[in-house]
Amino acid sequence: MNIPIILDIALGLVFIFFALSLLASELQEIISTLLQWRAEHLKRSIEVLLSGNDREKDVAAQALADALYGSPWIRSLNQEAKGRIARSLRGILHLLGRIYRTLTGTRNVFGAGETSGPSYIPAEAFANSLLERMQLGQLWQVLAEDRLATFAADRVILPVSNILSDLKASTGNEFLLNAELKQFEQSVQGIVQDFRSSTVSLPESVDRIVRRLEDFTLMAQDILPDSHPLTETFMRRLEYIKRGLASTSAERAALLCKLRPSVIALLDVFEPGSATNCELRRLAEGNHAVAQILVQCLEQAAMTPALRASLVALARKAEALTDTAQGQVEQFSREIETWYDRGMERATGVYRRNAKAVALMIGIATAVAINADSFHIASRLATDPILRDTVVQAADQLVTESSGDLSQDLTQVQAAVDTALAEIPFPLGYTDAVLKQQREAEAAWPLPLVQRRWLGWLVSGFAISMGSTFWFNALKTIVNVRNTGDKGV
Repeated sequence: MNIPIILDIALGLVFIFFALSLLASELQEIISTLLQWRAEHLKRSIEVLLSGNDREKDVAAQALADALYGSPWIRSLNQEAKGRIARSLRGILHLLGRIYRTLTGTRNVFGAGETSGPSYIPAEAFANSLLERMQLGQLWQVLAEDRLATFAADRVILPVSNILSDLKASTGNEFLLNAELKQFEQSVQGIVQDFRSSTVSLPESVDRIVRRLEDFTLMAQDILPDSHPLTETFMRRLEYIKRGLASTSAERAALLCKLRPSVIALLDVFEPGSATNCELRRLAEGNHAVAQILVQCLEQAAMTPALRASLVALARKAEALTDTAQGQVEQFSREIETWYDRGMERATGVYRRNAKAVALMIGIATAVAINADSFHIASRLATDPILRDTVVQAADQLVTESSGDLSQDLTQVQAAVDTALAEIPFPLGYTDAVLKQQREAEAAWPLPLVQRRWLGWLVSGFAISMGSTFWFNALKTIVNVRNTGDKGV
């Protein structure tokens, strides 16, 4: 047997494997759609990400994943069918999914009452859903409000009121600066209320309180007698209060750091007995309505140790990269997105390995179903020149007419393959002629305990599982080599 015939036999085998791979790929895609394998794998991958692959925390991770899937960020990605026909088809798919889970004994990963989920979740949607679930933004606001109010009362209003009381006692005037002090207290409380209503930021609120203290100092200076020892003492003490607040940029930064909860401190709220947890519960016990709601959400929220450890590490990285509070929150969100993307990259690798195993089973099933015996196909191509030339011609025409990119020419290639399958008498199927030829080949088979067709099916199954893209590239390579050889002759 010379080289051109060997190339023709190889080309015929590759063409048949390519055609069967297209068929198996379509079958796998249909099964994947019916059983929602991609959506299920995505949900399970998120559960593994949340649990840190700790099986003891699977239940908590599943509850948290169900809660995330219920958020608007992710729920909006699961586009349900619209229209009577579309809903009917969707209902059939859901029914098949329930039957599949019942027969296999697998749980409904989408949660109680849910029958489907998105096949893809962007990193931004996951990060926003997780942050919303943890209520970190609202927790930050509650703690910052309380700290600002405590700061205004204990370090501004109370010290000013104390030194004014000393001045009144020294002068014997109980009405001295009463109106001005009341106005000062109301203005400071108004600043706290503005922050509570999210009208101004925390740094702006601190600056406004300092300016109100300066205004009160100027009013007192205008009202109190000049060059009086008591006046000078009072003014010096006001200046001390002001210096203790934010007289320099460094002191202002230190003050804001105390008033502003860090991301790591916010995450400590999920740790019973931590300072942040105790601070929130103290507010809730003081009839703070929002704090009470947060405590209830905290008791219902699932937070696995692995997830908390991961988020703390991400928060430390975010704080190391940025200086401002707003920048830390934004960087923390980006770090969560990066963490999620890396987890999904690993999950994609797992899905591909699982899909390869499924492709192998579908390939073997396809080979058995249509009696695609590789040994028989090769022998028929070797002994039947008409069949060999016909297959080679079809393969050559397919490669010549395609652009070389299977993804772009998929429809055209499938049509050409369907035509070839219909017109060329491939040695496939369970016809009498094919079965007779296989039985004749079995007579000379050296392994009596293992039938020749079984190994042929197994080889075909492995070949089919390698995918249409692999065989299409191999087809182009062999055609190019064969044509180059023809030109050189």
